[in-house]
Amino acid sequence: MNILELNTGLFPDAQTVSAALRQMEPTHRVESIDLAAFLRRRNLEDEAWDRAIAAILVCDLTITI
Repeated sequence: MNILELNTGLFPDAQTVSAALRQMEPTHRVESIDLAAFLRRRNLEDEAWDRAIAAILVCDLTITI
């Protein structure tokens, strides 16, 4: 299963969820995208957002933390 973790920086318990996802890596493909980092940057690159959207479209499960 392709799992996508979108880190928004909105949830205080995000580290617990991330740790659980890391344990799933031997049996599932887990990709993590730090959207909070995108938002902190002043000059957002369209290419970075395009990669995030492409990852969302191809994953089987999206977890937003």
